[in-house]
Amino acid sequence: MKVLYWAGCTFRRRLPEVVEDHVELLSRLGVEVVRLSDEGCCGDPLHLAGLVDEFEANAAKVAGRLRGLDVDALVTGCAGCYRAFRSYEELGLELPRVLHLVHVAAELMPTLDDGGLEKVAYHDPCELGRLSRVFEEPRRALRRAAVLVEPLTSREEAMCCGGGGGLWSTAPEVALAAAEVRLARDVEPTEAAVLVTACPACLLNLKIAAARREASTSRGVEVVDLGSYLLAKLREGR
Repeated sequence: MKVLYWAGCTFRRRLPEVVEDHVELLSRLGVEVVRLSDEGCCGDPLHLAGLVDEFEANAAKVAGRLRGLDVDALVTGCAGCYRAFRSYEELGLELPRVLHLVHVAAELMPTLDDGGLEKVAYHDPCELGRLSRVFEEPRRALRRAAVLVEPLTSREEAMCCGGGGGLWSTAPEVALAAAEVRLARDVEPTEAAVLVTACPACLLNLKIAAARREASTSRGVEVVDLGSYLLAKLREGR
């Protein structure tokens, strides 16, 4: 399987180490990865802001750059990019088959030794969960490497962490307050050592909120990207 890996602006600019994890994970799973030298932006922020004309113009430009690529699929680890590219299809723009990293991991992640697997919780990103209906694949992948527990609210009813929809840029304290509520009410009672998510905005916001919670209450949970988590488990050789 040969794929174009699309990192997305947030991962590329703020979490480049996660981008490298994604590429290594795909390679370890037997996937041939190609990347663009100048990726650009999928236009998801325009979509979220309701700038329909600007989003459609950007989508046409990006789709033109991707047309004719010799790949089996476009794979991204970003929930926002995934949803944006699915919206391209609704506009009638031609793209390779669009997959989130969780789709690939759900199919190709091996089942690891179940001795001593840690307890992890999964946070459903709004753009991947409610808005794209991708619920089973991240859970299927995680169950191959961990003991999965559900937060108090999950799947369609999962509480937003506050990291998306532009809130983090316009009202960061409100976004962080939402993330702290998500952790305190929904995640910490599970006693999971790790909270895994599949969205860079959720990852960043929940990481900061988790650090605040640990500083104020000494109750900490490690917040990790799903691809990075699976790669770490493969590296451990379990």
